[in-house]
Amino acid sequence: MLPLQRKQALITYLADKGAASLKELSDRFGVTEMTIRRDLNGLEHEYPIRRSHGGAVYLDARQEMLQDEPEMETKQAANHQVKERLAAYAAKTFVREGDTIVLENGTTVSRIAERLGHLDRVTLLTNGMDTMNRFRPYATDKRLMISCGGMFRDISGTFVGPVAEEFFTRYHADTLFLSALGYTWETGFTDPNLMDTQVKKTMIRSAKKIVMLLDSSKFGKCFFSPVAELSDIQVLVTDDGLSEENRVRIEESGVELHIV
Repeated sequence: MLPLQRKQALITYLADKGAASLKELSDRFGVTEMTIRRDLNGLEHEYPIRRSHGGAVYLDARQEMLQDEPEMETKQAANHQVKERLAAYAAKTFVREGDTIVLENGTTVSRIAERLGHLDRVTLLTNGMDTMNRFRPYATDKRLMISCGGMFRDISGTFVGPVAEEFFTRYHADTLFLSALGYTWETGFTDPNLMDTQVKKTMIRSAKKIVMLLDSSKFGKCFFSPVAELSDIQVLVTDDGLSEENRVRIEESGVELHIV
């Protein structure tokens, strides 16, 4: 088990049990208590975990809000027309000739890839199979596609892990097009899997501009692992199902809001 896999499993175990001792966690995951202690020290800064004498306690009162990760087919089918509209708008508005862009593999963002064929020059970086397949008919020696390697997650269609993360540290992109499965004001943008969100965080550090595509049905949903805060992005593209309260709060935050 990779360290990130162990950490995600550790959080899931604590969320289910409520609390556990270092010895219990050490036996459960087959590593030393010192390793568990280091894992908890790191996770405590980002997750509702508190160290207690000889163990750890899970404090999340929002646990009942947490959503399970849907299958790719379910994600593709949901709000199909809205996702098409957001992707078309983002490609037209935020991609310019000669840009280097990062597209992750969200079911809205990946649709941008098939709307880049009119450009003579563009470089696309990705970790997603769906994104690659959508761009493949348009790839040339001037419309470049570069994919990372890594460990493949079938449910998300993405390459994750240290190899994927290291890949995105090598490049500087003009724009990252990002998505998430949920957003609440308390938790920010969230996704179900820690390994996917670690790659997304590396993508964020690689780009000058972050454009978040999020259909309005994602607001109010909370998933396991944080992707970003609202303050981490410059642009949010969503649809007219956005509530008036959310519209006002986003605009007051200083984020550039586009309702399509």
